[in-house]
Amino acid sequence: MFCLLWWGVPSSWKLAVKSGFSEFHAPLWDVSSRLDDLSNYWGHLSDSKKTLIENGKQIQRIGHNQSLQVKNIESLSKEADRLRRLRLRIQNLEKELDLDPPVLYQPVITRITRRSLPSWWQSISLRKGKNSSLEKGLGVIFKDGVVGRIHTVGARSSEIELITNTSFRIVAHFAGDERPVTFQGNGISLGGIPSGIVYDVPQDLSASKTKPLSLITSPLGGTFPKGISLGKVVELEGGKDGLFQMGQVVMSKELCSLQEVTVLVPQN
Repeated sequence: MFCLLWWGVPSSWKLAVKSGFSEFHAPLWDVSSRLDDLSNYWGHLSDSKKTLIENGKQIQRIGHNQSLQVKNIESLSKEADRLRRLRLRIQNLEKELDLDPPVLYQPVITRITRRSLPSWWQSISLRKGKNSSLEKGLGVIFKDGVVGRIHTVGARSSEIELITNTSFRIVAHFAGDERPVTFQGNGISLGGIPSGIVYDVPQDLSASKTKPLSLITSPLGGTFPKGISLGKVVELEGGKDGLFQMGQVVMSKELCSLQEVTVLVPQN
């Protein structure tokens, strides 16, 4: 019944009653708190000397633990500062190096319309041109590796300078060795085998028929992504300058009988 009556009392009256209730009890709560403090005080006065010593030791242990925690916090703060400085140094170094993002390529597949292999200028013609986003200088590949790069381009056709052309040069490196070497086309032999020459090979590398070296493209070349096959090297000999080696690069026979190729169009 009282609850129902209290529920019907206006809110302003409820607040006034609550405030008055708190004001009425405040002195009582204050007195109760002071009595507890006084009881604590007189209780400790009656403690024995041994108890007081133990309490003092406990207070010392608490203080020692607190000092250790403070030192630990200071050490963590110094480590956090060191990591922040290291992160800033890395960010500044990245800005100074101005590292370029990796190039992404859009593959454009096209059929071959004409071959010109026996002449001194080895080339093939493609069915696509500017209308398919092809441009001069773009790299061309097939399943076994590099075919060449686009030399001339029209609206609906283009011509590839083959990798075997003696004017074709590119920076490359051997698989498992990041040191740059130079590749140059060397024509097509009488047996119909495409070949090239590799120059500037370090003296500590060796090649044989049982352990050939795989020559692949390097990002330093600027035309192809890293890792596309150029051919195999089975023998190395001293170069003209005596500082580096050189050797013949044997490529896939299918290079002379291709039906279609893939042009790599950079996206960024």
